[in-house]
Amino acid sequence: MGLLDSMLGGGTKLALSLDTPQSSPGGVVGGKLSLQGGKKPLKLTELTVKLLFVSVQSRTGQALPDIKTEIMLTQTIAAGEDLPPGAVRNYTFRFTVPGHAQTSAHNVSFTVMAVADIPGVKDPSASAELQIVEAANDEHRLLPVEEIFSRFPGLRSRDESTLTEALREVFLACYSEASQLQELEPYLANLMRQGTQAVRLAALEAWANLVDNRVKPHHLETLYAVANTPGLDQDTFDQVIVAACKFAEEGAYHLVQQLAVSQDSHVRRELANGLRFQASAKFNGKRELLIGLAQDPDPQVRAAAIGAFADYRDDQQIMYGVAGQIERDPDPEVQAACISALSLAHYHGMAELTLAVYEKHLANPNVAVRKEIAGSIHSLPKEQLQRIWGIVQKLLADQDEDVRRAMAFQFANFSELPQLLPLAQHVAQNDPSPDVRYEATGSMAAMMQPDQVAGLYSQLLARDPSEPMAWAALNGLRRHDEHPATKKMLTQLAQSPYSAVAEAARDALTR
Repeated sequence: MGLLDSMLGGGTKLALSLDTPQSSPGGVVGGKLSLQGGKKPLKLTELTVKLLFVSVQSRTGQALPDIKTEIMLTQTIAAGEDLPPGAVRNYTFRFTVPGHAQTSAHNVSFTVMAVADIPGVKDPSASAELQIVEAANDEHRLLPVEEIFSRFPGLRSRDESTLTEALREVFLACYSEASQLQELEPYLANLMRQGTQAVRLAALEAWANLVDNRVKPHHLETLYAVANTPGLDQDTFDQVIVAACKFAEEGAYHLVQQLAVSQDSHVRRELANGLRFQASAKFNGKRELLIGLAQDPDPQVRAAAIGAFADYRDDQQIMYGVAGQIERDPDPEVQAACISALSLAHYHGMAELTLAVYEKHLANPNVAVRKEIAGSIHSLPKEQLQRIWGIVQKLLADQDEDVRRAMAFQFANFSELPQLLPLAQHVAQNDPSPDVRYEATGSMAAMMQPDQVAGLYSQLLARDPSEPMAWAALNGLRRHDEHPATKKMLTQLAQSPYSAVAEAARDALTR
């Protein structure tokens, strides 16, 4: 240590290590930093990592070469931290090599440098050479599997619950980081073949998320092998269906076709659901598959297929077909699915079709259908106020309490149609069911001005201090929780004698 360091209370050290010494243009570089404190309390102003490029070119007739240097990127790792005497701070970093970077050569080099800006001492630094190669030659372009295991240590566990939890974490990470985790694919595939039932299922779920949008022939072979495993349990086979739907446009369409004609109605239903929730919105062949499944002999399969028509609300042939199916298909679940499928067709010029179907089926004998209408009409265009008013009025007069309550709940979604407020007020005061009255009381605040809301609920609670009314008031107040008057009343509800109401009010105040 030099004289200056001694005088200024030095002793700080910085160490740098790279996860891999090699990368490529566009590739990810990761590493670790270890910063050790000095002899006295210090303050870390900033810890940065930089990528330095150096090119040395000889010049004809010149003794000295042409040296070009460039800081290609700078990344701040930490800032504004206390550094106690002798303390060790460990950090990780990750950056992407610029796509225009040259490859390393005898006259081209790259160095990863780290510097800690610490007032009062000589700034500690560290560096490491980084070899840049062509992407095709970069064996470390993806995150090394060991690094992945370090991040998800549970993957190495022999305990089933610990391993399955780690696989769940990988599954979630793949939504944003799948491109960096591809080296894990063989390991997951092996677990799918050799793990216990629970591990196999969790591995398949993570694997499908990892491979999605990157499917290669060997991935399809793996999926087919799992699908054909003798004695495969139902839960794992359901996950095979999910994977097949995800990969449908990447080579698994043939498997999807096979599943669509399975003799097991459960398989066909899961496929229809997978085509709705797991597959791409539209791919070649999907429309035809769903049309076929919508005519399935099993009503649950038909309902699931019609639900998947949500991706085709811009398709007049499909939507008019849905409107026709509700007339000829007697199953309540199928009819309700038809109501739901039509709910946004008005965005594609089919408002008249939707309204006509809804108005006709207000008299449908199936409660599930009428409830579905109640749950769908809030999306209709406000220009159709007169017809919406009529539909709402009839639903509020329905003989079934569940239908009326479903409609009362939906007032919360009519903020753009305050003209419906009188209907909500009427049902809140006059419905024979207290549950419906309380539901309407809490929902109608969405159609009111904020300065009206607190006064209304204050009056209502004064007349009816019951717990259901407290919940209704809380639900209404939460819709305008930025207004001073409603905040004041939420503060009062936070002291409610009903503990659950009080806790919910406190949560609303801290959002």
